[in-house]
Amino acid sequence: MLDGASALVRQHFDADFRVDAIPLDDAKTGAAIAAGDTCGVFQCESSGAQRTLRQLQAHSVADLAAANAFFKPGPATGGMAAAFIRRYRGEEQAAYLHPALEPILRPTQGVLLYQEQILRVAREIAGLSWAEADHLRRGMSKFRAYEMETMRARFVEGCMRPAPAGPAFEQNQADTLWEQIKAFAGYGFNQGHATAYADVSYRSAYIKEHWPAAFLAARLANYGGFHHPAIYMAEAVRLNIAVRPPHINQSDRHFTLRFAEVADGEAKPVLWMGLGQVKSLRRNAVQSIIGERNKEPFTSLRDLLGRVELQQKEVTHLIQCGALDGLAANRATLLAEANDLQGRGGHSAQQMTFAFIEYSAPDETSAQRLAWEQRILGQPVSVHPLELMNLEGETFTSLKEAQSEVGRPCRLAATRLPGWTDGKGFFISDGQSFAIAQGHAPLPRPRAWEPLLLSGRWRSDEWGGGWFQVEQLEKTEKEGNDQQIAQIFQIFVLIVAKICAIC
Repeated sequence: MLDGASALVRQHFDADFRVDAIPLDDAKTGAAIAAGDTCGVFQCESSGAQRTLRQLQAHSVADLAAANAFFKPGPATGGMAAAFIRRYRGEEQAAYLHPALEPILRPTQGVLLYQEQILRVAREIAGLSWAEADHLRRGMSKFRAYEMETMRARFVEGCMRPAPAGPAFEQNQADTLWEQIKAFAGYGFNQGHATAYADVSYRSAYIKEHWPAAFLAARLANYGGFHHPAIYMAEAVRLNIAVRPPHINQSDRHFTLRFAEVADGEAKPVLWMGLGQVKSLRRNAVQSIIGERNKEPFTSLRDLLGRVELQQKEVTHLIQCGALDGLAANRATLLAEANDLQGRGGHSAQQMTFAFIEYSAPDETSAQRLAWEQRILGQPVSVHPLELMNLEGETFTSLKEAQSEVGRPCRLAATRLPGWTDGKGFFISDGQSFAIAQGHAPLPRPRAWEPLLLSGRWRSDEWGGGWFQVEQLEKTEKEGNDQQIAQIFQIFVLIVAKICAIC
């Protein structure tokens, strides 16, 4: 993913960019990490990981390494989680169970965080052999009862060895340290592993902060990451990056970054879905489309069929998902033309014979486009499901507005996004932003993309994270029945094609 993002940065923004030259003290990147604004960033995407970044106010690679290690079950369940957060934030002085632990635990504020510290405690404090220390590091979940008791006795006895041979722990200190080791061992990172991961995380965050379109294009081209691709597409929309269905004149095989001119002359990034995401489109057909398109853009359906050998289903799917948008008045007209041309054999000689025929059909409905895209691409792209809801006479708050007015009762219109939050609730989107929705009790899980009416209020925790607290959830049916509309519309298109052929 980093390689793909780097190539896009060099292609579109900075020809000299190199991942290994990224500065590791960038203020913008540090601020984003501390805020948990890390959707798409390696090892930092889950709601729990984002909360940890906010708790620790992580800014640097060292902070990310600590966050990676702290998020593991060992440190989190060792009884020192709250103390570590306060100490890491500078809100509490580091304290040590015994002075002998300070040289080992000083870098981590007196808290066991890395596996290397387990080894040092076992060796330097408890006096165990390297073999025993490594056995302890690996974890005690598979120890038999007598093995556990034997190890506990060896550890406690070693900690209580009198000075100068030992650290001279009190019984209660030795017992407490054992319980911390017992909770941690087998469930923590080693520091080298955590730091290597953190380095990748930081460089990912840097690219996202400075070139978000290149970053998200590369993330989506690699089939997403921790989240469903729909979440990264929603993140692009949140960052004002347009997302479009595949197109024969724009898309490569995978997600593709292009730029479109806007009214003021500024080029805006656009993420085009890849042709490889069109259902039933063969790999060699994708290659042929791209090869021909690179010679000269396609100008019409006849042009496409004259230059690329396509099966009837492939042509239909390309039209229905929007891959020929702009080459005729609408998708319905393209379908009518395709049905007629392919009924005549569909290739260049016959196309030229009937080149004088002009096809026309009324615009397809938004419901029809949504149904087509959902079936062929796996999700709607050019139409948001909320556009099909009859919401006249009702006033709704946007997600952005709700987030700015914590605790105020409000009503949202949203859809459920596919994917897992790594915790409670599910993702919702209003077409402009997205967030997690939770209930006081577990909420029923709606279908992906199902339109919802949600009453509740925005809640936030002490670390700056937030979610929409649902107090009432209503499901609402889209206007009409998509499947019935699809069947009627297909019949209509066939009739139009026959009339054109007769005329």
